Amino acid sequence: MQAGIGPTGRPYQILIAENSKFQSKQLQQILESEGFKIIGIAETGKELLKMYKENRQQIDLVTIEIFLPEVDGFAAFWDMKEMGVLPRILFISEENTPSVIKALLENGAMDYIVKPIKREKILEKIKETLIKIPKV
Repeated sequence: MQAGIGPTGRPYQILIAENSKFQSKQLQQILESEGFKIIGIAETGKELLKMYKENRQQIDLVTIEIFLPEVDGFAAFWDMKEMGVLPRILFISEENTPSVIKALLENGAMDYIVKPIKREKILEKIKETLIKIPKV
């Protein structure tokens, strides 16, 4: 069974927020190769919030880079939190300030990976995140 297929037989659906085209393509290829469905790729925080509002019923996981243009990932996270129940959120970012990471994890983010990304690490963290119960 592929990692990207849920217990119901439906692929897990993921929204990627990443400002680097190279990084988003790399992440998309890793995830799609495991059967995950990519709902969309947001290059800015504004795009992330728009895509999230439009698709939030089907999103299983959102990956977010902190350094997004227009609205950064940190602010977008808080905006998503204000919309109600947070989806499973995995930050994948170059930001490595302990206080930033701690604040996100204490307020509903499921996990945090500091770049550079590695296929095995991404898949392991996503699998762990998908089985966690989101905080309300």
